[in-house]
Amino acid sequence: MNEQTNTPQPTPQQGAPQPLGVYSITFQLYAHNEQEVEEARMAIIAFIGLHRQYGRAVTAQKVAQAIARWDQNPLVKSQIIKYFT
Repeated sequence: MNEQTNTPQPTPQQGAPQPLGVYSITFQLYAHNEQEVEEARMAIIAFIGLHRQYGRAVTAQKVAQAIARWDQNPLVKSQIIKYFT
């Protein structure tokens, strides 16, 4: 505790980003054949790799948030619906 300001002092873990681990994910995806599935897998790997080159981390947390929020942006929502229709 800082006696002058009466605020708690940060511990070494507070505010410091936790190291990221690399995990595998498995999920179901509609496709006509295995080739389409492989193309989707490679596109996702390329997307993550591209952002990694620019120092951006495509994390599970960010992907989950983006998917949960896709319909809050009218432009994004209309384009996704148009694309998948």
